[in-house]
Amino acid sequence: MRKKKLAYNTISSLILQITTIICGFILPKLILSNFGSDVNGLVNSITQFLQIFAFLDMGVGAVFQSSLYKPLADNDLIKLSEIYVSGQKFFTRLAEILLGYVIILIVSYPFFANQDFEFIYTATLIAAMSISSFAQYYFGMSNGLFLTADQRGYIQYNTQIITLILNTVSSYFLIKIGASIHVVKLVTSFIYLARPLALKIYVNKNYSINKKNRIYWRTN
Repeated sequence: MRKKKLAYNTISSLILQITTIICGFILPKLILSNFGSDVNGLVNSITQFLQIFAFLDMGVGAVFQSSLYKPLADNDLIKLSEIYVSGQKFFTRLAEILLGYVIILIVSYPFFANQDFEFIYTATLIAAMSISSFAQYYFGMSNGLFLTADQRGYIQYNTQIITLILNTVSSYFLIKIGASIHVVKLVTSFIYLARPLALKIYVNKNYSINKKNRIYWRTN
């Protein structure tokens, strides 16, 4: 079983990397050629500002994942419950902090961005692009790390592959029919929103988590 999981994880990870590279070439080129360098630069700047927030993790994600190995191996459900609940609380708090960070960006960043864009234009674009980041911390982070610790990282990799492909295809068609960058990025956020929700559903279904997010049993 472990060999199968290792094979699944390895193959899924490789496919994810290839998919990420391909989509990474297609989307920026589409945005640049259809919306121009100014909009492309604005999107990249907002993306970078949102990515800065990831540093607030401060390595807790890696600690959370590594702390799950032993109780998973021992099938120590009490310890698993304690670690999972603590991790979920931490990432939920990060999601709340991210929300405040996004509000600050919405209020302040438009004044420093390219002056060719109106305040509402930049502010609404930030809001549209931040939805998936918030969902990742609020729903997906702890569940993704939990599955990786249980050698089921392929579940997370496969959902990433699917959402990357869906996002690239939908963005291509939206751009080709003349949709605004706001619509494109809003649809992107909702597609990526499905990823953490899918992980949450999977963990709840396979690990029987109650309303307090306490794990009662593992599936094989």
